[in-house]
Amino acid sequence: MIPNTYNPEKGRAYYFTEHGCQVRKLPKYDIKGSSNYDDPPQDPDGRCSKMYPKVSYGGFGYVLLWFCPIHGHCFGFHLISGGEGRKDPFHSLLKFLPNPPDEIFYDFACGLNEYSLNREPHFFFKTRFWHDFFHGFSHKCPICYRYHRVTGLEIINSEICEQFNAFIQSIKYTGSHLSQSHFCFYMQFFIWIWNEKKTKGFADIVNQTISGCQ
Repeated sequence: MIPNTYNPEKGRAYYFTEHGCQVRKLPKYDIKGSSNYDDPPQDPDGRCSKMYPKVSYGGFGYVLLWFCPIHGHCFGFHLISGGEGRKDPFHSLLKFLPNPPDEIFYDFACGLNEYSLNREPHFFFKTRFWHDFFHGFSHKCPICYRYHRVTGLEIINSEICEQFNAFIQSIKYTGSHLSQSHFCFYMQFFIWIWNEKKTKGFADIVNQTISGCQ
């Protein structure tokens, strides 16, 4: 644990651990051309690319959140001051997650896979990267990034983030008038409500299953 690294008021609140602090520092990477590595790649050969949006006008920004695709639990967020890049999911996982995940579902999984293995192959070498169901059909990369072809992953809800986006729309305009510290408190509160609803939903399923077995 790296002390004093849990500070939601600065726009970063992850709960992969009980303390919420960073578990490792981000190394400095010396990769040729790394200064342009987060720019959207050109597409002369039909490669996949992702257009990075500019921050919206009117006070709106972007938030990156991590979810469990099975239970729907939200593990926290960080604010993005510019367009979302591959560095955002990579940095948050490497700094806050004690152990690498088995599966990662992301709308630009092919790019994140390359980005992660170029920098931390020993951390991500057992991790499988998948496109979410909604974005996967628009990619030109091989079908190896399509999770629905693999037996055992059919229970995955890869659209959990889109469902949370719909849930969080209720504070979209209110949040634009809040200070950053108040907005982060708002986000944590609504994440708590979301997680409580998911917990209750699974508890109801368990109780129904138990009742059906009696």
